[in-house]
Amino acid sequence: MISSSVLLPFLIIQLSVAFSPGLIIALVVNQSVQHSRRKGFEVALGAATGAIGITVVSALVVSLLVNTVPVMINVIYFVGSIYIIFKGFQTVTSKSSTKEKVTNSSAFLTGFQVNLLNPKMWVFYLTVLPIYMTAESGYFLSLIYLGLITILINFIADITYAYTSDFFFKNSSEKTKDFINKVSGVSLLLIGFYLFVSKFF
Repeated sequence: MISSSVLLPFLIIQLSVAFSPGLIIALVVNQSVQHSRRKGFEVALGAATGAIGITVVSALVVSLLVNTVPVMINVIYFVGSIYIIFKGFQTVTSKSSTKEKVTNSSAFLTGFQVNLLNPKMWVFYLTVLPIYMTAESGYFLSLIYLGLITILINFIADITYAYTSDFFFKNSSEKTKDFINKVSGVSLLLIGFYLFVSKFF
């Protein structure tokens, strides 16, 4: 469902985005440190559940659009590669933050709602994942497959932060956290530029 030639850059993108501190990770860490690791795990599980809904809807929209107007695949590729570059630049220049708080009594529901209503998630699933879809197995199934891989990687990243937050975020310096952001950001920048140049030049 995904060719070996694009599997490596796809995984690098997913790992770079998943382990770069963002909103969900901030919520996971906050719950793990303030309450318990189980609460952090519940946020991660809720976020993964919300992402399943995003995956299905995005796969339906993109597959229908590309099958109806084939030229849209180039438009999606263009927007996707530009978004990766933008995300890389944003990650390199941003400061890490783990100060988001869960205001809802249900950690699972908060993770679910935050992920499902996060516009950045929709942009990523609608523009970045389609870059790697293939027509052989059908665009819809290909996107479902890519979405499930993405969800799994994000879930692993989230629970990793949940179970290491006590050590990492209480004992690590801001420089260490910012270093993670910069490594992730540079990886995204390089892949974004590569995808753009290889497709349009």
